[in-house]
Amino acid sequence: MTHLENLSGVFPPVASLFKNEKLALDEMAENIRIYNETDLKGYMILGSNGEFRSLNDDEALQIVDVVAKHKNPNKVLIAGAARESTYSTIEFIEKLSDRGVDYVAILPPHYFVSKMTDELLIQHYSMVADRSKLPITVYNAPKFSAGLLISPKVIAKLAEHPNIVGLKDTSKEDISIYVEAVPRGVEFAVLAGSINKFYDGLAKGAVGGVLSLADYLPQKCCELQQAFLAGDLKKAKQMDEYLRALSSRAAGKFGVAGLKAAMDLLGYYGGSPRLPLVDIADSDKRQLQAVLQKEGLL
Repeated sequence: MTHLENLSGVFPPVASLFKNEKLALDEMAENIRIYNETDLKGYMILGSNGEFRSLNDDEALQIVDVVAKHKNPNKVLIAGAARESTYSTIEFIEKLSDRGVDYVAILPPHYFVSKMTDELLIQHYSMVADRSKLPITVYNAPKFSAGLLISPKVIAKLAEHPNIVGLKDTSKEDISIYVEAVPRGVEFAVLAGSINKFYDGLAKGAVGGVLSLADYLPQKCCELQQAFLAGDLKKAKQMDEYLRALSSRAAGKFGVAGLKAAMDLLGYYGGSPRLPLVDIADSDKRQLQAVLQKEGLL
């Protein structure tokens, strides 16, 4: 398969699971076994919903090993590999290279955000891609990178690199600016980074999405894309409106803790986030449960 084919579909940003602050690897394996029965294209691990900043490297690698072991062979595995230095990013990708990972996703370095010019970002990603044994996807998420927004100019240049093959866009920008930035004839997959951008992204040339909603309603997210690809735009638009509204009323407004609460309610293991994040309030859990019950999802 081509990279474009491999990245076309729905990926949940898999939640890292904890019990008493320790990794809950058996529960992660069980979630993956359930996800395997859906039409998900694959899994993204070690992202923001995976609380990757709260993990040390050893824990991150344990998660990689568990997911790689328990996923269906036909599911694609993307792993977050962002570090603040070019050297450390290359070093961590090297640790991932023989563990069943298919692609790495790299959030831009941003601790020194005022210094991160387009030229430096192009240099950073290009140097990583030159050394990486795994193909690279760019992770554009200003909310998690000190407000740093990757520009279409950067994507236009990086898309020409043979080992940089995609973009996950979780910005507030119109996704079309990134789709249109890809040079003609270049194979480069643009994925929406939220349910709010998913249908719009598909309509503008994106090939899939990494959707937190897919952590607890994976098949419904897949059905939206299936309807779109089948040309049933009426159904796809209806599902888009339904799922965006549901997300805003359910777990979407509560962040990682809300996502995990929804997972607990819908047959997955969610548990608690790692401190300093805390569970949502009991009143919010009751509200979340009421929303899901009203929609007939429980």
